[in-house]
Amino acid sequence: MAEAPADPAIASTRVARLLTAARETIAEVTYCWAATPSEDGGVNVRLVGPIPGVPGEEDWTVWIVTGRRSRKAADIRRAGRLTLGYQHHPDHAYVALIGSAALFDDRNEIHRRWRERWRLYFPGGPDDPDMIFVRMNVGRIELCVPGVSPEPFGSRPSVIERGEDRSWTIVSD
Repeated sequence: MAEAPADPAIASTRVARLLTAARETIAEVTYCWAATPSEDGGVNVRLVGPIPGVPGEEDWTVWIVTGRRSRKAADIRRAGRLTLGYQHHPDHAYVALIGSAALFDDRNEIHRRWRERWRLYFPGGPDDPDMIFVRMNVGRIELCVPGVSPEPFGSRPSVIERGEDRSWTIVSD
């Protein structure tokens, strides 16, 4: 693994470039894979549609709607971890977001973020008792994006992590 640049200005510029590449890749993807630790020590994976943030919201907080009794909710309730995998096929880019996750049942927040298309899964609308949110706080980002990630492309991802002070540092690049 390559070490982070020693010069703080270079490291800061590189982190900003990696975050921009991650944001731009994610913005191109409608659905992503959600992976949670399973009860038996394995991993459960399913397709989800992340909910776009709202103005003024903390960067790198991701929301997902789910059923209160779903396997996803049970996994998160038990493990408190989530990984989201985004693939943008046209340019062979991918981004993995890794972090803590918690179930969130604030009806005001659910009403604020409600999308009518969810009625298919939650016929009671935003007041459906089975509907809850998952809120993920991203603490690690792994990405392979052409023109940004190390060459040869696809040989290894760039990895950044968020510290206690909420700043990002390069783990490998």
